[in-house]
Amino acid sequence: MNQVVSSSSRKLLLSTAAAILVAALILITVVLPAEYGIDPTGAGRLSGLTRIGQLKALGGAADPAAVMHAHPRKFRSARIEIKLQGREELEYKATLAKGEPLLYAWTVQGGPVHFEFHGEPTEGRWPKDFYQSYQTADHSSGEQGSFVAPFVGQHGWYWRNESSEPTTIVLETSGYYSKLGRIEGGGAE
Repeated sequence: MNQVVSSSSRKLLLSTAAAILVAALILITVVLPAEYGIDPTGAGRLSGLTRIGQLKALGGAADPAAVMHAHPRKFRSARIEIKLQGREELEYKATLAKGEPLLYAWTVQGGPVHFEFHGEPTEGRWPKDFYQSYQTADHSSGEQGSFVAPFVGQHGWYWRNESSEPTTIVLETSGYYSKLGRIEGGGAE
């Protein structure tokens, strides 16, 4: 009986050792390259698993599908000076398709302005008079940034001159918009 137990123990030890060896082999040749981009044996490079691990380490930033975007509209840039009389207000917007980017910078020459950056959909089913406010501030002398349209529509600024003196807003834009202009009843001019 003692011989049976030691034979079973030996088989158990051999099975455990074999399982540890296989697990270590899988860790080195598959898990480390695929999850962390670490490839001590070169097997991950041959199988393509190292590239997967490298992309994961970068957060997918190097994946061309995640960073490249074709745009059906032509790229545009503009620099516009917008004059506001004392206490005057106006809206100035770009017409953008969903997912299209707009880069912008504007500065105020004169007194500060109140502004709200917002968008209004022009396609689809939306509640009557719906608009989405993105950013608002009092006493601003300028802003800069980038914006990606969450829906098809007119996206841009409402400005109100907070002083009684005339002021000029210098707006610079770049992006894939179809129109850019002052809102006069029916949309961007």
